Amino acid sequence: MTTTSSRRFRSPPTALAVLAAAGLAACAQDATVGPRAPELECTIPTSRIFSGGPGRDGIPALTFPDVESAGTATFMHDTMRVIAVERNGAARAYPLFILWWHEIVNDTLGGQPIVVSYCPLTGSGLGFDPVLNGVRHRFGVSGLLYENNLIMFDRETESLWNQLLLGAQCGPATGTELPRIPVVETTWAQWKALHAAPTVVSPNTGHVRPYGEYPYRDYADPSNPVTLFPSSPWSRERPPKELVLGIREPDGSAVAYPFGLLAQAGASVAVNDRVGGRPIVVMWLGRERTAWAFDRRVGQPELEFDLTDAVPFTLMDRQTGSTWNARGEATAGPLAGARLTPVADAYTLFWFAWSVYYPETRLFAP
Repeated sequence: MTTTSSRRFRSPPTALAVLAAAGLAACAQDATVGPRAPELECTIPTSRIFSGGPGRDGIPALTFPDVESAGTATFMHDTMRVIAVERNGAARAYPLFILWWHEIVNDTLGGQPIVVSYCPLTGSGLGFDPVLNGVRHRFGVSGLLYENNLIMFDRETESLWNQLLLGAQCGPATGTELPRIPVVETTWAQWKALHAAPTVVSPNTGHVRPYGEYPYRDYADPSNPVTLFPSSPWSRERPPKELVLGIREPDGSAVAYPFGLLAQAGASVAVNDRVGGRPIVVMWLGRERTAWAFDRRVGQPELEFDLTDAVPFTLMDRQTGSTWNARGEATAGPLAGARLTPVADAYTLFWFAWSVYYPETRLFAP
């Protein structure tokens, strides 16, 4: 099926976890709850920066964590959700049950430095290239939030980097954009199916955390309108905590693909669309509740795709009749061996957060 229709529109558990567990999250709507950030030279309003409770490094980022192979990772179950990354042929999964408690991982994959970040309050998992002007930057959790979203800091310049603004807003690096790397939120089963020898970050982190427990109770329920800290108004077009695949372009174009609407389009779907000037295909694997996006160009031609099989997820392009898998690889036909380029600025997060950061977003409609 294809469519292009659309319409406008931490030591012990952290203080945030304690707040949620106590059922007091609604109180955080009051702007007086929790100390605000100190006065900083920033390009974002400091009145909208809040302390999450733990201070700098109170939520400990991981650096070069232990990993295990798929064959030995008995702590993983197929339905567990992960932020997954592939670099230079190496594939690694970062379990959400670890990211809930650490939020940032400084790592190396396929010989390339990477940073994987996850903000539980906005449900957003992103990957970054931490090498700037030839210097590798190491990132930590500042303990500050902007629009309920993680603010990272780097140890090299002491600048502050809001995850969803994709760059530095405070400090010496202000105005620097942090290059993205493609990531996907999916299940461990799906990631294993796509890669022959993936590794996964181990809960042997050196920190004592209840890794089997989600620390925010019903916070992530799609219909739950509570945010733990003040938020700008968000669109009521979709449930506030519904997961969406958000895609943005440097020209400001933004499109959201809500999982609920993708599911309405079909159990598995290929969406031929365009964001800004870029032709993309969004792959929706409904059974795994996974959405990711690829550029539809291989060389100069622009391809269009149709779903031919849901399990395993298989596409055929209309232009050459080549067959493609869920990794964007052509497995048969005239283009066999070619590979689509993943869209780095495509990531999964809660609808409320996407609509706050991109209020003019276009909303996919089946």
